[in-house]
Amino acid sequence: MKKTAILLGAACVPFAAMAAPTAPEGPSYTYVQGDYIPSGKVDGTSADYDGFGLEGSAAIVPHVYVNGRYDRLDVDNSRTDVDRGSIGVGLNDFYDYGGAEGTGLGYYGQVSYERLQFDDVVGSADTSATGYGIDAGLRWMVDPMVEINPNIGYVDYGRNSGDGVDLGKADGMRYSLRTVGYLTDNVALSAEYAKTDYDIGPADLDFGNEVRVGARYSF
Repeated sequence: MKKTAILLGAACVPFAAMAAPTAPEGPSYTYVQGDYIPSGKVDGTSADYDGFGLEGSAAIVPHVYVNGRYDRLDVDNSRTDVDRGSIGVGLNDFYDYGGAEGTGLGYYGQVSYERLQFDDVVGSADTSATGYGIDAGLRWMVDPMVEINPNIGYVDYGRNSGDGVDLGKADGMRYSLRTVGYLTDNVALSAEYAKTDYDIGPADLDFGNEVRVGARYSF
């Protein structure tokens, strides 16, 4: 896992050599988005979950942005709720490969502060962990009104513990594929499939087959 994190971190290196703001304009990195999570699966158990998510991003200078995400997940047939949150900073660029106007390939890399909390995971015990994440992905404008976002990342939360319960070290890979359809220059709808492979102590706790649908407003 550590080697994977180093490789993902290396994906950010090319951004250090980015030229000054003469690059073509790509998709906005300043937006707010709300997601509904109708279904997900806690792999290794019979539990499903649903929930909601909030996301915000802001471009602070050319090629640099900050963002934050928060998810609240409700595990079916149990009292357990899961909170996932992150605050990150990233670098981005956009390449116009000579296609139709408004198309091109955007790419980014970011590092983030991460938090994972389980409420009532064992009896009435709450556990939480904090750590870091490293992600890299694409923002591919296949059409001026259609964007495809594959993403891969690694997250290390450290130990997940609390209320006398220690679930052990929590880390793993995460993957997602999002499609964004723009209704106007500012308003868009999105659909996303996501999977996270967490190793928590002796257990392999995966949040898999997660489906998200959302609405975005870009500035």
